[in-house]
Amino acid sequence: MKPDKETEASDLVIRIIDELVVHDYLEDGVWEFLRCLQPNQLTGNALISHFVLTAEIQDQIVGTIEVRDNNHISLFCVEREYRQRGIGRRLLQKALELCVKYNPQISEVSVNSLPSVVNIYERLGFHPEKPEMMASNIPYTPMYLELSKGNNLQTIGVRSQH
Repeated sequence: MKPDKETEASDLVIRIIDELVVHDYLEDGVWEFLRCLQPNQLTGNALISHFVLTAEIQDQIVGTIEVRDNNHISLFCVEREYRQRGIGRRLLQKALELCVKYNPQISEVSVNSLPSVVNIYERLGFHPEKPEMMASNIPYTPMYLELSKGNNLQTIGVRSQH
């Protein structure tokens, strides 16, 4: 992610969190979520074994994905009006390509899915690993995606900075 895009990416994620999360979580769970989404936190994460990709349309960030340790999706969202257009799928594909590039032996990628988007991850090929759990008053479902040459995700160019 370009350094001058940190605030824009953070604002996008906060809007999505407000849409999908805030109403179902306890106050300290929401706080914990938002604490990790400050612009300087996104940049700091990218410097410490993380990478962040963004999708842009007309120089506006419309989607983002953050991966830590080259095997765990810690953040993934697409602006509401740009959903169902393949942007998330393409961000995921580019992230998976980088995971394999940085760790050729990788066999799966994990995510802790919010309850409201488990079905989206399932459509992307993820499988629940365990039933819904709770950490810091944030409910989530641990999920994984097995990586193989038969993965049906399409490859496209997505802007990134590692």
